[in-house]
Amino acid sequence: MKKEQQTLHLHLVSDATGETTHQLARAALARFSNVRVIEHVWTLVRTEDHLASVHKAIETHGGVVFFSIAERELRSKLEDLCRMHNIPALSVLDHVIHTLSKVLGQPDEEIRGGQHRMDEAYFDRIEALDFTIQHDDGQGLSTVGNADILIVGVSRSSKTPTSIYLAHRGYKVANYPLVPGVPMPLDEMPMGGLFTVGLIKDARRLVQIRRNRLLAMNERENSSYADMKTISDEINNARKLFTSQNWPVIDVSRRSVEETAAEIINLYNTWLENEGAS
Repeated sequence: MKKEQQTLHLHLVSDATGETTHQLARAALARFSNVRVIEHVWTLVRTEDHLASVHKAIETHGGVVFFSIAERELRSKLEDLCRMHNIPALSVLDHVIHTLSKVLGQPDEEIRGGQHRMDEAYFDRIEALDFTIQHDDGQGLSTVGNADILIVGVSRSSKTPTSIYLAHRGYKVANYPLVPGVPMPLDEMPMGGLFTVGLIKDARRLVQIRRNRLLAMNERENSSYADMKTISDEINNARKLFTSQNWPVIDVSRRSVEETAAEIINLYNTWLENEGAS
């Protein structure tokens, strides 16, 4: 017998952008199936007036509250509201902060300084996203040297979604598409001291992806764009380029965008350490 789907009202309350609470909630909910989640997102909650709107939603819908509020008096009021309505409330950073406090032997700081740093980080991400969009798919070659990371790969190898994901993590990313018969203009790209990574994908998977793209665009399916031999040649040529430039290579065939981005970040951090040591 099929289990009936449950509905959960999830209130995500934050005094900043809400990204932390959202990501943690998403990771936790991935462990549960057959649940319909209705999210109520409250960001920049920094005054009692803001909290009043949250209170109304909690009172109306019930559910669970995940929150990240640093100012003690405000978070105490939110916890009181939740207790009054018998609603579970979890401060998503409490355990982390408590552990760090014990390890460092010092109490955590109050809100204002920390909030300023969080706001700065938010605007840094916006700047990174703007840069990444301007340097998508081979655009902005003259300023590609300002990137943190350059991603190179054949068409449909997940360059753009990976770049955007990394931008949301605060990295300035450029990506360049390898086109058959068109050499990559390395001499025109200011790449000195630029971390570059190559992406490849299984030829059979690329064939299917490209065929689907052609069908969606009402173009001929037998185009060389989706031809197995053409794609195999593209991948082989890409590998040769990556090897000649000593760029690390990631096979994204069985990786999600998040997994690819995580591997790129690991490689980038290792590269930074080596650069600093040289």
